[in-house]
Amino acid sequence: MAQANTYALYASGNFIQETELDRLGEWIAPDVLSGKLIFENPFLVFHDDLALRVDASTSWFLVDGEYVLGRDLTAPNGDWRVGYLHLVTDGTEADALRWIEEIEEGAELDRLEEAPGQDGPLGDVVAVWEDPHGQWDLALVRR
Repeated sequence: MAQANTYALYASGNFIQETELDRLGEWIAPDVLSGKLIFENPFLVFHDDLALRVDASTSWFLVDGEYVLGRDLTAPNGDWRVGYLHLVTDGTEADALRWIEEIEEGAELDRLEEAPGQDGPLGDVVAVWEDPHGQWDLALVRR
């Protein structure tokens, strides 16, 4: 029997860079990078009512120009930041889409007509959304 696909929802964009939330020291705490703790910050939000919960162990960090998976990241000394936030879902396409709908209730979000397919470190991107203000991009990835 073939194994069912699992899905991941990734967020990126100018918001976390402009606010420097992508460089908080809490991102690289050992329990956060290992996945024992979910990363949450009251300022990391799509809109006032929707705080992001991020699995940093499966998020992608940009370290000295190279993408590194959080769980593979050893205490970086150089230039680093979080590049793609892996939002916490149950791994199903339905839950990722439910999350998208929840975002759309409080923020503008447009689904792009074409997904890029293989996109950088993310892999098989099946759907992409962006807000019209350039602050957030979302990618649904099949694994």
